[in-house]
Amino acid sequence: MLTKLINGAKQLFRTFTQKDFTKNPNAPVISEDQKKALALGLINGEQITAYTDSLTTGLPKERVAEGLNEAWDVFDGEDALRTIEFLKKGGHRVAFEAVLPFINVTDESERIARLRETLAEQREKIIFSANDEEDSREKFDRELERLTGFANNLIECVAEPGQDPFVPFDEKNIKNGILAWDMGRLVLVARLCRDAGFIDDKTAWDAIIGAYETAKETFNDWREVAASYLIGRGTWGGYTMMLKGPYTIAEDAFENDNSPWKRLSFK
Repeated sequence: MLTKLINGAKQLFRTFTQKDFTKNPNAPVISEDQKKALALGLINGEQITAYTDSLTTGLPKERVAEGLNEAWDVFDGEDALRTIEFLKKGGHRVAFEAVLPFINVTDESERIARLRETLAEQREKIIFSANDEEDSREKFDRELERLTGFANNLIECVAEPGQDPFVPFDEKNIKNGILAWDMGRLVLVARLCRDAGFIDDKTAWDAIIGAYETAKETFNDWREVAASYLIGRGTWGGYTMMLKGPYTIAEDAFENDNSPWKRLSFK
């Protein structure tokens, strides 16, 4: 118990002090593309103080299990593969695309009505499956609530005075979408699932490299990746203090010589 508390305190200290972009002292040799693919999940990884240069996160097993259980509802290999597939095929970017046309609709009741219409038209794309009619209605209502929350969060971030000049929530950045948010999370989830023993190394690397290959089709450099990730984070959580941490990590990633984003080109 004492060891767990000490380890937790160390992790907390690292999280709220200088970001060190920690390297694995026993990291195996990996390819440049593997390094770049891992770097796609840099912000996520740094938030939980994971290694930056190896498949393993270096986190204690209890922290790995806690993160997967509480944040992702992942408890076994089946859950792991389901979650990886969700992030590959849809993630939050499907909801983001659905709400984007309506963030300039100022009347909230009208905005909700239009989101309802959109959800009804795209229910098969947004709501993957339902067991029966009652389950379908419940999932529809939950998804409408989620879309409404995403729209409100994005509106809040756009309207917030004194936008962060590093990544403003402006039309250009918003138009690029939030693919990096989903792909960055996919990289970390695959690493955590591997550390938990839910998937093997090959499955993890396939997911991670796949995320990087997908990201390369959309982004030109790490700055575009950072913008897309942070806008996704803001859409999910709103403009709160919780967004400040990822902002700080991203800014430091372009300044700290230990950062993979300083040492590696994106493509």
